Amino acid sequence: MHKLIWALPLLQLQLLAAGGASAASAEYSPLDPNLLDESAIFEQFLNPDLASSGWVPSLARKIDGSPYNGKWAIREAHKYPGFSGDNGLVMDSEADFFGISKKLPEPFIRAGRDLVLQFEVKFQGGVTCGGAYLKLVSGLEPASFSDSSRYEIMFGPDICGSENRVHFLMKRAENDDTDSKLRTPPMAKTDALSALYTLIIRANNEMEIRINGGVAKAGHLHHTPHLMVPPVSVPEFVPDMSAQKPADWDDRPVILDNSVEKPANYDEKHNTMWIADPDVRKPENWNDDETAPLYIADPAATRPEEWDDEEDGVWNAPLIPNPNCAHGCGKWEAPKIANPGYKGEWMPPATANPNYMGEWVRPQVRNPLYGNTSAGFRPIDGIGIDVWSMQAGVMFNNIYLGHSVAEAERIGNETFVPKFELEYANYKKTKPRAKHEPRAPPKTFDDMLENSPSFVSMLKSPFLAEIRTAKTLWRSFQADPVTMMTQHPFRFAGYCFVFVIAFTLTFGFANVLLFLYLSSREDAKEHDRKLKEALEKEKTSETEKVSELTEEEMIAQITGKATGASARDTTMRKIR
Repeated sequence: MHKLIWALPLLQLQLLAAGGASAASAEYSPLDPNLLDESAIFEQFLNPDLASSGWVPSLARKIDGSPYNGKWAIREAHKYPGFSGDNGLVMDSEADFFGISKKLPEPFIRAGRDLVLQFEVKFQGGVTCGGAYLKLVSGLEPASFSDSSRYEIMFGPDICGSENRVHFLMKRAENDDTDSKLRTPPMAKTDALSALYTLIIRANNEMEIRINGGVAKAGHLHHTPHLMVPPVSVPEFVPDMSAQKPADWDDRPVILDNSVEKPANYDEKHNTMWIADPDVRKPENWNDDETAPLYIADPAATRPEEWDDEEDGVWNAPLIPNPNCAHGCGKWEAPKIANPGYKGEWMPPATANPNYMGEWVRPQVRNPLYGNTSAGFRPIDGIGIDVWSMQAGVMFNNIYLGHSVAEAERIGNETFVPKFELEYANYKKTKPRAKHEPRAPPKTFDDMLENSPSFVSMLKSPFLAEIRTAKTLWRSFQADPVTMMTQHPFRFAGYCFVFVIAFTLTFGFANVLLFLYLSSREDAKEHDRKLKEALEKEKTSETEKVSELTEEEMIAQITGKATGASARDTTMRKIR
């Protein structure tokens, strides 16, 4: 059975039919453990507190000396709860190492049967960095349980930053402490709802990991390549490291064909990297005399009269360029260019080796270690949790360890499925609302036509039908314009006429609006011009009046004593 098909119980159907019923109103009903096999272990955390549950917090220290200071409690879920009264084992502190374990009443022995481990995890406070995996421990001493205690299997989610995985580690054999783990583990659930993790190791060593009932990883522990690293078991046959490759073993798939001879002019054409430029010609006036110097003594130079050989040394005429070498002297060589036909050193062509014997491989011999290691696990006598968590509120529940896949599926159907439905209903009811609710998009022209009143609909029906016909013909016109025009010539001509009339009216109306707008701007400019002229005229008039005043009147206006009469009249009134 590669995929678990969940069957919802009657309680779940009743809750869904009730619609808005609260998830907390459903009381938890424990599963009867007597319905399970006698060898099965099923932990529902029915005890009222941690002290009476049998789970013992670790008093030991980790290998690096860190203590297990994480607090534990048994209580109901507080974030999106499912059943009322459904308790679980909860991490009750933040940013701590957590260690706790429980001794099984009887050792759990695989004994060639299926092994099934299943449990629920709920990250009530979210998860940024923390583990929630179980360890199946052999030789458990609860008070001294730590990361140094031997476990046979470790399974469960582990999330930290960008790393998200469901751990599965197991011991390779009873007498081997080496861990073998999944090379590519599946990803874990990180939301605040319960998640169900199931590990199945069948008697034939086929393995399955299920998450919420769906198969997330499967394979054979011994035969599936690259499933576990290192491999769970040693191979039966191994290469014989003492074997030596025979001296006459020919493992060359191709060889050089020495029967092919080297071309006579190959080196000149193809083995010379640089060649003379064939496009450059020797200058016509080139002097081929290789003994001709580039510089000669100036024949026109004479020894100065004041030159004194004793004081100035031997006089030599100055050197000038040799006129016979104006265009070059000596042996002429064309400049070098890269050889376009260069191929490198000649080698005979390759041909298939008729004596090819294939790649030599060491022969296989029986592995002397095969069968000497005891397969399987040691007896499991405890279940432990040894993790780090940044968040509080991580909850474990309904831990099952047994030999029956059917029992695990039944437990999931009767406990996890209805609980998950209740939690999801609670989440939908109480989840934080978005700050801005989504808004419906604005109505289109077609929406307005479709949603109009019945009276308007009666009036618009011919118009609407015509619009739909026009749309259909437009699509036909886009696909094949010639066919559309020949099949509907009158309708096409009518649409063209309507388009021209509509375009003309629209263009004319736009021109009228533009004319009115420009006219209003011209009127405003004319008004501003006239106002400016009036102001300038008034200013000119005032200037002329000021120029006509006498000196005494101007002084009187400035001093505030102007009366409108001349100073002479005012003086005469004072004398009288």
